[in-house]
Amino acid sequence: MRKIKMLRMRGKILVMKSKKMWKWIGCAFVVLCAGLFAAFIFIRIQAGEKFAKGTILNGIDVSGMTLEELDKRIGQYSIEVVQKNQMGESFSETIFGSSFNIGIGKNEDAAKKILKEQGVFQYLLGKGEKHTVENWVEYDEEKLEEAIRQLSCFDSSQATEPVDAHISDYNKAEGCYQIIAESDGNMLKEAEAFEALTLAIHQMEPKVSLIEKECYETAAVTGSDKELTKLLEELNAYVGTKITYRFGKAKEVVDGERISKWIKVNKKNRVVWKEKKISEFVSSLRRKYDTIFRSRTFKTSYGETITVEGGDYGWWMNCKEEEKQLLKQIKMKKSGKRSPVYYQTAKSYGAKDYGNSYIEINLTMQRVILYINGKKILETDCVTGNSARGFDTPAGTYSITYTERDATLNGENYTTPVKYWMPFNHNIGLHDASWRSRFGGEEYKRNGSHGCVNLPPEMAEKIFQYAKKGMPVICYHLEVKEDKTKKATSH
Repeated sequence: MRKIKMLRMRGKILVMKSKKMWKWIGCAFVVLCAGLFAAFIFIRIQAGEKFAKGTILNGIDVSGMTLEELDKRIGQYSIEVVQKNQMGESFSETIFGSSFNIGIGKNEDAAKKILKEQGVFQYLLGKGEKHTVENWVEYDEEKLEEAIRQLSCFDSSQATEPVDAHISDYNKAEGCYQIIAESDGNMLKEAEAFEALTLAIHQMEPKVSLIEKECYETAAVTGSDKELTKLLEELNAYVGTKITYRFGKAKEVVDGERISKWIKVNKKNRVVWKEKKISEFVSSLRRKYDTIFRSRTFKTSYGETITVEGGDYGWWMNCKEEEKQLLKQIKMKKSGKRSPVYYQTAKSYGAKDYGNSYIEINLTMQRVILYINGKKILETDCVTGNSARGFDTPAGTYSITYTERDATLNGENYTTPVKYWMPFNHNIGLHDASWRSRFGGEEYKRNGSHGCVNLPPEMAEKIFQYAKKGMPVICYHLEVKEDKTKKATSH
């Protein structure tokens, strides 16, 4: 019995302990639930006041921020503005939001809505999202414009306009033209720059590059421009031409350096020729090498050197035509030797342009002497113009205009047939005079011709055999002693 009583007592004790344990368990559960509820309420409040981790608002990471903290963050906003200096180098300046009173704008409710719709678990797990909100910041527009215009890029005194790629001046050392690369400078497109800056600030971007946003003026023509490259090739083809004139031992060269001075490029990148410069060059050749109408030193058959004035013999350049032909050759890019276009040529270049085959006439001594290749072929008396009647044969250097057999000479009050006609000065020429019986001496003073050089028929025939168009005829006055006359005859 005693054992039974002890067992019953032990059972009652166990039951009492069990009831007490469950009571503690119940209390703990209530406390836990209350804690969890309190935690939920706390987290829910936090989720309604702070943005979840990873939340991006208009590009700004607002993780864990309240609206007040976001407003403060916006107030601390600044933007780095990348610009370009006159050397084309980039540099940065910063605009601070405080300078134009930036803050949360009229659309603050949109930010609150994000908080309201943000779930507890989203907040708890840090599953923030990206959002874009319109009109979510505000600022003083006038102060913003003032802050923007204080940037260096808006200072026109620090701006350089772009320069198009272009053709260089002729490079004498290299013997060619070259393309000078374009330079973009740093001239700001203000409207585009202002728009880019305003948009970046409105979107709270931390940095904006006005270079990348293409807010600077750029050159219209680059070094790779096809038209410019074609022009370069054309110019270098012209200055690559070399034309050589030869005037006896002297020479004149038209090379790249000279041609470059005759070229200019207009605003349409077209080659324009300075024809006046070409004309000046050709005229310089004429002045230097033409011998027509010029006086000459001449060594007579009598051994004396004299100056012969007048006459129309000599080199006579056709300047207008030569200008055209020279330019044409350059345009064809054709290098090589060149002879000018002449109205009239002479036998050779230099002081002795009459060569060594000519007819020499001493008007004073009434003598005609023929030289062929430096050798005297004949010498004869003659009768020249009647000085008493004013028909003097003019002195000077001339050339045979043409030769004609059996010609008829017509003049004032006369018509005279001749067998050998060799004019050299308009209607004055050498011819046979079969009607004369006397030649030389002072016959011309009282019974001279109308200006022509009358010759004994047999001498006229011999001279006619050698006379050709262009042969020089040198007429001069020189009084010589008898012994010199004899020397000339036997020369």
